[in-house]
Amino acid sequence: MSRLILALIVTILIFSFSLTNGAVSLDSLTMKLLLNVRLPRVLTAFIIGGMLSLGGSILQLILRNPLADGFTTGISASAALGAVINIVLGLNILFTPIIAILFAIIGIYIIFKLTSIDKSFHYTTIILAGIILNIICSAIISFLKYYFDESLGSIIYWLMGGFYDLSYSKVFVLFLVLLSSLFILLKNSFKLNILAYDYKTASSLGVDVATIRKKLFIIVSLLIAFAVSFSGIIGFVGLIIPHMVRGLFKPDMKIHLIYSTLFGANFLLLSDTICRMIIPSGAELPVGVATSFFGGIFFLFLMKYRLKNIWYG
Repeated sequence: MSRLILALIVTILIFSFSLTNGAVSLDSLTMKLLLNVRLPRVLTAFIIGGMLSLGGSILQLILRNPLADGFTTGISASAALGAVINIVLGLNILFTPIIAILFAIIGIYIIFKLTSIDKSFHYTTIILAGIILNIICSAIISFLKYYFDESLGSIIYWLMGGFYDLSYSKVFVLFLVLLSSLFILLKNSFKLNILAYDYKTASSLGVDVATIRKKLFIIVSLLIAFAVSFSGIIGFVGLIIPHMVRGLFKPDMKIHLIYSTLFGANFLLLSDTICRMIIPSGAELPVGVATSFFGGIFFLFLMKYRLKNIWYG
């Protein structure tokens, strides 16, 4: 409980810091600008950070692989492809989340088929299939950037990851997706604890492993697709944070889910704040650049120290 209180205090401090600091100082802003521009951005960064981290923690649980997240499994790339198609076709921006979700689910379905998941479940093969899907989606996106050069600027800027053109209605949609997903996962935390150890044990205890696994994949697809459709590709949040939480807390999925969401939200919010402040001229760095940098450093740490003993199950 004391750790949760400390985490909430840190959250409030980071939230306040992010709200009052940026490329433009608070003194030069009117209250209307603060409420209509910066606050929706802060809320969006916070929520999407929680979504990406929560999705990553579930993927690592399902696949029992320390390198699993929305980026390495191809879910992010599939959702990004859908969003890019929406951009180049000039469709209404309201369709972006719908198309992104559709492509994310199609991506998961392709992975299922590539690995014959209905017959047998192979952890390593899932990651390899995700990497293949990532490469294919990236190639198609590159073709679209080349062919639809008039949309090149918008596509590149969006793919770098960031928080632009936001509103409270979008914040509400993201919050609803995160809250409902977290509620469902916490409600099934006992089953998730069993899955964290052994699928055979879970089956012997009456858990329908195949069904709950597919439901978890759908939840993860929704989380990542909504996040990608509103912010572009922001890598490594779902990879870094679950590892940090596993190293800090006992192996209880209820605790793990709560803290992964909270830490992921704070991590992305702080990263976005740094990106808004790092360039003195008032320009800002895409947040995806910062998270990729931190992710690369974390990969080096993972390879050197913890790759063999990262999973507690």
